[in-house]
Amino acid sequence: MKEATLFLIQAPYLHIEKICKDLTQMAQANDHIVMMSDAVLGINHMIIETYPNLYCLESDSALLSDDLKTRVKCIDYAQFAQLALQFKRCISLK
Repeated sequence: MKEATLFLIQAPYLHIEKICKDLTQMAQANDHIVMMSDAVLGINHMIIETYPNLYCLESDSALLSDDLKTRVKCIDYAQFAQLALQFKRCISLK
């Protein structure tokens, strides 16, 4: 089990900016973050630089711009389940 926290971000497009601001107030650089659905649209270079352990689901990867696709780890549902099982703490932001 990892001591870092797993953040699951699943916010509608309207709330992405607020959720990303909340994330920066709560998350540490070694935490792992999974962006899902519309939240993928909130991924930017600042978030990638701050949080190197950033994931999105393969089903949402079409929402990523081409320059971000190489820096965000795209995972399938089985990999997502394996990732979630590695953590003692999980926080969901919606």
